[in-house]
Amino acid sequence: VDPDFAKGQLDLMLSPAYLHPSGQIPAYEWNFSDVNPPVHAFATLLVHNLDLELGGDDDIDVTFLRESFHKLLLTFTWWVNRKDPSGRSVFEGGFLGLDNIGVFDRSAALPTGGRLEQADGTAWMALYSQNMLDLSLILAERDPTYEDFILKFLLRFFWIAAAMDPVGEHPD
Repeated sequence: VDPDFAKGQLDLMLSPAYLHPSGQIPAYEWNFSDVNPPVHAFATLLVHNLDLELGGDDDIDVTFLRESFHKLLLTFTWWVNRKDPSGRSVFEGGFLGLDNIGVFDRSAALPTGGRLEQADGTAWMALYSQNMLDLSLILAERDPTYEDFILKFLLRFFWIAAAMDPVGEHPD
């Protein structure tokens, strides 16, 4: 409804007041170190598309997109480095599904040891890759330095897709 207000909220969540220098965004008021789905790139695209609908194709807020992109890139890197410990593009941790009730706390160590690799966390990162790819395409139209990011996020999406559904005779 109000893209300027939404931009302000995204700027706030991606500001140094909330965004940790490592790239982590706080989850909620009772546990800042937990994780929620990485939806800020999706929200940035929604606001951008609303801006286009209200202002026309010539009214692109490149400054907002560029500043958001760089902060989202930091957050994306945090997810890759912290929530994919095996380096196989399978992500874990926190409240990442559409439910908030579970048998155990997915943010804590498992009672029996080991690690919980989550399809929902991995799917969220696939969406995050797609959103960052879309932002890269928009920015690359105006600045060719973003072209390398197009390939980066396209490859990352395919790595995640291959991790979820590997190719082979017995992929599962």
